This record gives sequence, structure tokens and C-alpha cells, in this order.
Amino acid sequence: MTIPFKDSANKIELHYYFSDTSHSMNALIRNKCEMNLLGILKEISLVLNARLSVETEALAEGGLKERFVLRGKSELLRCFAAAMFHFVMPLEVDIEKTVSEENKQETKLMLEQLRRELREKEKEPEVEVDMENAASLFRNNLKIIKLKSNFYRQISNSEKVTKISTQLVDKEGNYSGKANTVNRKKFNTYMLVADTLKPETDEAALIEIISPVLKSGSYKWKGVYEQTGKTISFSMKDNDFKNDVIRQSIPFKNGTRIQCVLESTRKMSEFGEVVVTGYSVLTVTNKQDDKVVVETPQAKTVRKKKEVEMTQLDLFSGF
Repeated sequence: MTIPFKDSANKIELHYYFSDTSHSMNALIRNKCEMNLLGILKEISLVLNARLSVETEALAEGGLKERFVLRGKSELLRCFAAAMFHFVMPLEVDIEKTVSEENKQETKLMLEQLRRELREKEKEPEVEVDMENAASLFRNNLKIIKLKSNFYRQISNSEKVTKISTQLVDKEGNYSGKANTVNRKKFNTYMLVADTLKPETDEAALIEIISPVLKSGSYKWKGVYEQTGKTISFSMKDNDFKNDVIRQSIPFKNGTRIQCVLESTRKMSEFGEVVVTGYSVLTVTNKQDDKVVVETPQAKTVRKKKEVEMTQLDLFSGF
């Protein structure tokens, strides 16, 4: 599927098709649908680093039609954002593959490239924008995937809706390009079964310990995660370290820190925000008191694992 980018199309027409001849629908369902659509437009605006506002035009008949008008200083960004919305609404995504292949560093580089190309195109219209890069950015945007899931879940509650379509409209009110249509029988293919995301791992996390657990049981430790500055509660899953603490062979004092492999479990909120649901220390690699650093035996295991991974990367680097 290509991105229908036209310099003059800054409006999006959303068309609800009904099984009857009416031109109205349940207001609560429609408002919930609109909230998620506006959320998608807001996320697109944030990705593009564009200050866009959204207005609605008067509804038209033919089932039910409404138009979103994008406003902002940059005509290029208005039209690009409209094209991206038109592109993502009918797009089916393998959410499990998207989550498992999530790469924040790669996404950051792709985002910087797109923003740079759009800035250059505003100055020089002949500059080309890498549309494959742009398509990948928006196709794999977890927040857009979640908000789109919400939209199709809501619209499926209106039994008389048989399909929906999106169409780009230029500033003169003329249709631009083809409409993208999604039939009712495909609504469920866009709905997420679960909101759980792949856990995120920080292999060199520093945590200043506020309260260690000095007795057996599934109690949570508490500390300041220095990379974020947040106070967190976490499970200690390094049993060797935990047992040494319970035996009091590892002392703690004010300011004691541990360096560790920290796993964060995550999910998407109702509004598509990534929320951390819990923390677990998988391995403690060293304990730090003032300037004294004591390495744990587990650190050698972590190093060996990294060495094996690097060796594997070197073996396949020539392919």
C-alpha cells in the first residue's frame, strides 16, 4: 500500500456506511470513535513534530460523513499528516511481530531522518522524502495501533455500520485519490487481543537501595532507579544475591547501590500510552558503597553471555 501524499490534500473525510437509509448513529459510540481518531491525528502530529490542530466540517449525508480539517502553519506537514492518517486506517499489522521487533534506537534514527527530510522539502520542493521509511514509522507505531484497535472495537458496537472509508479531500473540497474502505467483517482483525508488550531490559541499571528485603518471601525491594530518577518497587529474582542478603553476608548502608540487569514489564493503556507494570532484577552484577565496588560471581555469567552474543554477531556480520 502506497502513501497518497498530495500537496493540496489537507482534509480527511470519514464515511460510515449503514445497513439502512438513516443518516444518524448512536452519539456515545460516535464520540468514542472520534476521540480515538483524534488521538491518532495527535500522534501523527507529534511524530512529524508539527503543530497541527483539527477542526470538523459540517456533516454530509450518505450514511454519515464527517470531515477533519488539519490546520497549521506548514501546508506540507498538514498534507503529509492527512496522507499518513489515510494510510494507516485500513492497514493490517502483525502486532506480535511489531512488538517482538521493536527497536527504539532504530525508530529514533528513522524519526530524525523523516523530520530532516521534511524540513528540507519545505525549503526545496524537489527534495525527495523516503516514503518507505515514513511508512514503516507509522505502520509500527504502537500508540496508533492501540488507538485504531479502540476505534474498530467501538464502531463494531454499532450494528448498522456495514463498513467505513477514509478519503483525502483538497482545499477546494475535491476528492483526492482513492478511498480506503474497511468492511465490517474485517473490523475484528484490527482489534488487539492483549495489551501486553515485550519486556524492556536495561543490562546496566543502577539502583540506589532504599529498603532491601531481609527475610524470605515474595516481598518487593524499593530503590531509586538512577537512569530515570524514579523510586521503584521491584522483585529480586537473583536468588544467589537474595540469599546472601538474607544470610546478612551482604551489608547495606545509606547510599548503597546495585548495578544489575533490570527487566520492565509493560503494557499499553487505553489511550495507547506505554505503561510500566512492574520491575524485576534478574541479575546483580555488583554492589557499590561510596567508591568501593564489589563484583558478584553472577557478573561473570553476564559477561560470558555477552561475549557469546558478540561472537555470534561477528560470525554473521559478513552475510
